[in-house]
Amino acid sequence: MFENIVGHDENKKILSEFIENKNISHSYLFEGKEGVGKKLMAFEFAKNILKVENLAASPDFKYIEKMDGKKDIVVEQVRENIIDDVYIVPSSGDKKVYIVNDANYLNAAAQNALLKTLEEPPSYVVIILISSNSNAFLPTIISRVSKISFSGVTNDELASYVRQEFGISLDSKYIEFFEGSIGQAIKSIQSGSIEKFKTIDELYGYISKKDVINSTRVLKNINMSEDNILDYLEFILYRNGKYQSVFAVERAKQRLKYNGNYDIVIDSMILRIIDSI
Repeated sequence: MFENIVGHDENKKILSEFIENKNISHSYLFEGKEGVGKKLMAFEFAKNILKVENLAASPDFKYIEKMDGKKDIVVEQVRENIIDDVYIVPSSGDKKVYIVNDANYLNAAAQNALLKTLEEPPSYVVIILISSNSNAFLPTIISRVSKISFSGVTNDELASYVRQEFGISLDSKYIEFFEGSIGQAIKSIQSGSIEKFKTIDELYGYISKKDVINSTRVLKNINMSEDNILDYLEFILYRNGKYQSVFAVERAKQRLKYNGNYDIVIDSMILRIIDSI
């Protein structure tokens, strides 16, 4: 049970005992940072509850997430997929499982609609909310779910996973940057971000020497607004004790968020970093 999941040994033990002792709660909140394995664990938990290998083929399983182009999980989704469905008895077993991914996107109306089901669920219903931000929920929701907290895997576990799955050994600073998030590591490897991180390492070398000319040259070879790039620069500055410089990166991220001119924002950021070192 849960053999294909890296780390989270304590949570594996807890969830396995729930199943073995037939002590499954009607609702759970799997909470932790992005990419640490919450969704994978929820799927494996659901498979074991329903005693199936293919959740997609099970009539007693439903998966809900934010629709493309929408900023929230709306009340209509909750009504159609959960509220109107929970009173239909299981088709092939004694349980029905509902997983809501990124449940922190449930808007207030959707949460209020879900609340009655959480308060008075049929005995066969199991609802699993997956979230990276438990503060997004109404207190009444939190009070009615069993919370399972997920931290990142260890650096050794992450490094081992990357070696086994991708056949590469990542520099320790990259492992540290991912903060135990296998999902973030996979995304960065598959998108080619690791090579871009190496460019940031080169940029930091010139910044630390206050070499404006070469810093500007390196900047032409990378788009700082791409995923994780500014986060990685911020990490490198912090890792090297350049705490004041981190504020320049934070300011740049905010200005880009509000559609500031890219070239002006990045050039200004680099000059501020160099001036603060």
